[in-house]
Amino acid sequence: MSAVSTGQQRREQESTDTDTVPVTWANYPRANCHASFQSAADRGGFGQLYNVRNIAPVKDQLDVETNRDTIYSYGVFDLTEPVTVTLPDSGDRYMSMNVQNECQYVKLSVTEPGTYTITQDMVETRYAGVAIRIFVDPNDSDDVKQVQKLQDEIDVEQASEGSFEIPNWDPQSFKQLDDALTTVFTTLENFSDAYGDVGQVDPVKFFVASPSGWTGVPQPSEALFLQRIPTQNDGQTPYELTVDENVPVDAFWSVTVYNRDLYLEENKYDAYSVNNVTAKRDADGSVTIHFGGDPDQPNFIYTPEGWHYIVRLYQPRKPIINGSYQFPEAQPVE
Repeated sequence: MSAVSTGQQRREQESTDTDTVPVTWANYPRANCHASFQSAADRGGFGQLYNVRNIAPVKDQLDVETNRDTIYSYGVFDLTEPVTVTLPDSGDRYMSMNVQNECQYVKLSVTEPGTYTITQDMVETRYAGVAIRIFVDPNDSDDVKQVQKLQDEIDVEQASEGSFEIPNWDPQSFKQLDDALTTVFTTLENFSDAYGDVGQVDPVKFFVASPSGWTGVPQPSEALFLQRIPTQNDGQTPYELTVDENVPVDAFWSVTVYNRDLYLEENKYDAYSVNNVTAKRDADGSVTIHFGGDPDQPNFIYTPEGWHYIVRLYQPRKPIINGSYQFPEAQPVE
């Protein structure tokens, strides 16, 4: 389900049926991408980066299935004039930049520091979305400050920011397709071949994953996402998942719970995710994640009715990529 912005909703209310563009299966990815771009622009992310200064705020989620492991910087750019982005050296800390076009195809994905020039010829649409993710330990205030410093060191140069002009997509046909695709989207077991450039994606998986708006990392060698829907996801049945001490990743792994609409469900426990840094480990070094049940348990995550979870494996090693290592699945508590 797309994070249609307040600004877009306002324009829809002011428009008449004659000046809206119907949303069909053929243009839905573009319409949804525009909704996501508008949401970023409304927050000050047009022609510059909008820096989220901590992990994604639950009360103001920019898009669906946002992670709680990285701090985001978003920007939408009119490529009538090229834009140059310079990424600082983050050392051993994970940092990535994804550049997508208006059709949700990923045109550039990098994890190395350096200077990158983004042009309309490269992206193949007038507007490009830039998403930068930097890993953070939200429980460590000093770590948060270090990431904020990295954000401040990102440099963006453009001769002129241009203007942001997108079609007035019809809200009714948009919602019909968005609701239907959101339901199908949750059935994807993994997002391999769902994100990337035209020649990299499976067309069916790409379309089914298009409700995400802001696309994910394109290559499984860079990040592998696993999506799981427990059979008894009524929000009352507790589940457990025990993760090995040494998951074969070079960056990080995480588990995050979302509601049936693909958003984080606000809860009084502020319990949404666990990763290899924030987790409390068992005596043998493994991590036991508790989905629902007693909120005083270590690594507790709140589970709303209709919940599902996503496993993120960033920079997975060969055993994950070739399938010899299988991340465990949550099981109901007996």
